[in-house]
Amino acid sequence: LGVDDMYIILLSLKKQGGNTKKDFLTGMDEVIVPVTMTSTVNASMFAVMQLVDIPAVFKTAQVALISVIFLYLTIMFCYPAYCYLDMRRQSAGRLDLLCCIKAKDEKNPSLDHSEQNSSEWQKSTMYSFMFSKTYKPLLLNESRRIFLLSRSIIWMMTLTLVAVGIYGIGERNVGLGLEDFFPPDHQAYVWATVRTRELASWPIKINWGKIKYHESATQMKMLKQFEDISSLPLVASVGTDSLWMANLLIWSTKLCDANVAREDPDIYECGSDQIFPKDNSTCSGSWTANIEDLKLKQFKDGTEETCASTAEGICRPASQMHGKDLVDLGIDSLSQESYCPVFDWSEEKLQFCVGKWRLYVGGVKGELLVEDDATEYSGGCGSDFYRDETVKTPIEFSASSTIYSIDLLTHDDTIDLIKETRNFCDDHDVIHCWMSGPPFNFWEQYLTSEIVLLKISSTSVAVGFVVAAFFLILQMKREGEHPTTKIVMGSLAGAFLIAITTVLCLIPVIGFSVIADVNFTAFSNMSFVLSVGFAVEYSVHIVHGFLSAPSNIEGAKARVEHAMSFLCIPLTLSFISSTVGICCLAFTDFKFNEVYFFRPLIIVMMVTYFNGCWFLPSLLTALEFDCLNLGKSSESDGKILAVEDDKD
Repeated sequence: LGVDDMYIILLSLKKQGGNTKKDFLTGMDEVIVPVTMTSTVNASMFAVMQLVDIPAVFKTAQVALISVIFLYLTIMFCYPAYCYLDMRRQSAGRLDLLCCIKAKDEKNPSLDHSEQNSSEWQKSTMYSFMFSKTYKPLLLNESRRIFLLSRSIIWMMTLTLVAVGIYGIGERNVGLGLEDFFPPDHQAYVWATVRTRELASWPIKINWGKIKYHESATQMKMLKQFEDISSLPLVASVGTDSLWMANLLIWSTKLCDANVAREDPDIYECGSDQIFPKDNSTCSGSWTANIEDLKLKQFKDGTEETCASTAEGICRPASQMHGKDLVDLGIDSLSQESYCPVFDWSEEKLQFCVGKWRLYVGGVKGELLVEDDATEYSGGCGSDFYRDETVKTPIEFSASSTIYSIDLLTHDDTIDLIKETRNFCDDHDVIHCWMSGPPFNFWEQYLTSEIVLLKISSTSVAVGFVVAAFFLILQMKREGEHPTTKIVMGSLAGAFLIAITTVLCLIPVIGFSVIADVNFTAFSNMSFVLSVGFAVEYSVHIVHGFLSAPSNIEGAKARVEHAMSFLCIPLTLSFISSTVGICCLAFTDFKFNEVYFFRPLIIVMMVTYFNGCWFLPSLLTALEFDCLNLGKSSESDGKILAVEDDKD
C-alpha cells in the first residue's frame, strides 16, 4: 500500500516539464488530495479493525495503522523533498551520483529543462509502451466497434469474477489447525497431525460465575447443564458425581459414605455430622422432585454382562432411597417418581459446609476460589497442607472437573462442539456458564470469523465512501468553478463508484481464495480486507482524475483517456512492484505463509488491478453525465500555463 502514491508524485513532478519551485508546487498541488484520500481510507480501514477482539487481527492492525500514518508522512514530506532537491540538481546541470560535478552539454550547457514542454515525458519509451501501444488500444481504441467489443469483454470478465467469487464463498471452510503453524518436516507438525488423526480429544471444563449456589433451584440447573454437555456426541460421557456440586449434595444426604473409612475414627465426616455453630444446624440436605429430568443413578440387578462406565446421575427412584428420607418426604417406596438431593442454606452456612466437605472428602471434582490460609499437615515435610482453606463467599467462580471432548477430527467438528455447548451454557436463559479448554480458547474465534469479516469489510467500504465523498467535495469546492449542488452530486457519485469497485474486488478475492483452499481465519480475513486498501488506491486516483479532467474535454471516453494517460504508468508500476514483493512469500518453507498470505494476497493484486485499472475506467466511459464533469475551465488551465512560464 502506498507504492502507487510514490510513483504518482514522481510522474506528476516529471509531467510539469520544469525544475523550478513553481513546477514543484504545481505538481504537488495535483496529487495532494488523492494521496491524502487513499491514505485516510487505508488508515480508517485498519482503525476499524481495532473493533475486532481477536489479538491476531487488532494487533496486526495497530502495526499497519502506524505504518500507514508514517508512510503518508514520508511520502508527503520526505519523498517530495528529495524529488525537489533532485529537480534543483538537474536545473544546475549536475551529475546524478557525483552531484558536485557539473555535466557538459554542448547543446544546452546548463541542462535547464524548464522550457521543455510539459508533455515531453509522454514521449518516453515507458509511456509509449504502457499506454500508447498497450492500454489505449485495448481499452480506448479509436475504432468504435473494437472499443465497444473490448468494453463488453471487460464487463463480462468482471461479472464472471463476481459469479465465481460468490460460488467460492458458498464453499468456504473455517478454521486453522495447530499443524498449520509448523513446516511439514517439523516435529510439532507431525505431533499435531497425529494428534488430530489418532487422538482427536481435548480437556475441557464448564465454568460458572456468581450465581446462587446456596439455592436448590440453581443446584439442579447446574446439574442439568453438566449432564446435557457431558451427553453430547463430541464429549466423553462422565457421571454426574464428577461435578463438585453433585458430590457436595450427596455428602449432605444420609447416603454419604465418608464415614466408612475415616482418617480419625473419633471424627465423623458426613454432612449430617457437621454442626454449623451459628444455629447448631447440620450440613444436611434434603430431597426434591426431579423436575429438571436429571439422570438417575444406575443400579446393578445382577444380570448385567458388562460393567457400566459411569453411575450416570445422582437422582434416585423412590425404591432406591434411604428409608428415613422416605419418611421425611412422606412418600411410599413404590412411588414411580424420582428425587434429587438439594439444600437451601445461607451464604454463611454454605461457606462453612463447603469448607468441611473439602476438608474431609477432599473437595475435588472441580475448582473454587479459596483464601490462602491452609493448615500445614502435621505429618508432612513442610509442603503438605490440609484442604481447609476458607472458601470465598458469595462464590464468584467455580468450575467442573476436567472432562474430555472427543472425535474432533476436523475444524467443523470443533465448531459444532462450540455451538452445541453454547446452547446449554452461554444461551441459557437463567444460569450463564462458559466453556474453557483448547477447543474454546483457540477455535472459538472461528465461530464468528464470517461475521467479523462481514463487519470489517462493510465498515471499511462505508468509511471509504464517506472519506472519498468528503475529500472530493472539499477539492472541487476549493476550485469553486461549479455550483455546490453539482459538486455534491458529482462527488457522491464518485464516492459511490469507488465503493462499488471495492465491493466488486472483495467478492472475487474471498471466493477465489476459498477455491485456492484458504480457510476463513483471522489471518486470511486480514488479507481479504487488504483488497479494500488496494481497490481504493486504484479507484480513488482514477475517479479523481476523471472528475477533475478539464471541462473543455468533451465526452466520458476522452476524459478517461486524459486521466489514464497519466495514471496508467504509476498504477501499473505500483501493481508490478507490490506483486513482486508478494511473490517472495511463495518460496517460503513455511506453508502457513504460503497458504494464508501469499495465496489471498496474490489474488488481491490481480483482482484489484483488473477491476481498478480496467473495469472502472471502462465503466466510466459509459457515464455521460454532466454532474461528473467537475474539472477546471480552459481559462484556469491557461493560468496554470502562465505559472509554468514564470521562472525564478
